[in-house]
Amino acid sequence: MTSKNALVGFEASAPPIPAQSIPLVNSVSRTHANSHPTDAQAPEKVVRFRFSGHQSFSLRISWLPKVIREISEGHDPLTDIDRGITSMGLGKNMVESLRCWIEAFQVASKEESGWKLTPIGGLIFSPSTGQDPYLEDHTSNWLLHWLICSNTQYSLFAWECLFNRWPTTEFSASDVMEAFRRESGQNNKEASIVTLKQHWEVLLHSYRPPRGGKGEDHLDSALSVLGLIREIGERQNAQGKWESLYTFDIGQKTSIPQQLFAFFIHDWWNRKFPAEKTVSLRQIVSGEHSPGRLLKMQEKEILLRVENLGRIQPQVFQLTESANVRLLQRLTAQNGQEDLVAAYKNPIFL
Repeated sequence: MTSKNALVGFEASAPPIPAQSIPLVNSVSRTHANSHPTDAQAPEKVVRFRFSGHQSFSLRISWLPKVIREISEGHDPLTDIDRGITSMGLGKNMVESLRCWIEAFQVASKEESGWKLTPIGGLIFSPSTGQDPYLEDHTSNWLLHWLICSNTQYSLFAWECLFNRWPTTEFSASDVMEAFRRESGQNNKEASIVTLKQHWEVLLHSYRPPRGGKGEDHLDSALSVLGLIREIGERQNAQGKWESLYTFDIGQKTSIPQQLFAFFIHDWWNRKFPAEKTVSLRQIVSGEHSPGRLLKMQEKEILLRVENLGRIQPQVFQLTESANVRLLQRLTAQNGQEDLVAAYKNPIFL
């Protein structure tokens, strides 16, 4: 299975930057700045980012098995809204939201004959043959995070902005809204402030644990268990108003199996450097849509993991050094499907 699509090592003490001065990472210039001569990156496609479609609902774990079962049985509850309401027990807006999420997470796609599971959707979530049809394995939460962040076909800008582009570890609503406003202004039809605010809140609700363990939107969010975003206090914005301050978790990601990390490497490599056998460690840490950026994983952990992959999969990966530059060599190009299945069947944790 090959996906339809393909962090900078932040310092925890990095000072907050006012929203007006935040220079969102320029994907092309940042990638080339960190490139090794062997890192011949595939041409970037022009992406039209989305700011809506989720109807202000974050994805709930209980929704996925329902819609996947319907699609697997040959039904189309996302086009036939009335059937979706009846068969899945969801409201109209929830069904429309699910139509957005199922595509954003690359679990299903709309074809001429209706909605169909993607190869990865069937491999992991199929009711009859999937590795984790009810999202009971923590590996699935990390996989879903990766799939939505790396999706360039149905790309929600909140994920692109915060996980691929954001240059610091800390952020506030005003910081993010300013970044959203600038990006939206580049579209033919600029999104309203209400739409941008809802888009930010959906991402925040998707990852932030509920305060005091309460809040219906957080009851079974597919991503909040990852703990990637947390509230750390308050600060004054440019208007002098106090607002919540958030930070990314840049600590070690001990719940990611090595085989899942190997899948991330393969998936990213196949999209960004399909013709290359070698990429620099720096690219894995901070390259465009790299594991380092999307997982908020620091260089020390990346190095530890690729060294381990070289030991447990020497026929696939080798870590070398040239002119004081650490390089990862991929001896065999793969789609990572075997690693992904192994992450569920026999996970290896560091």
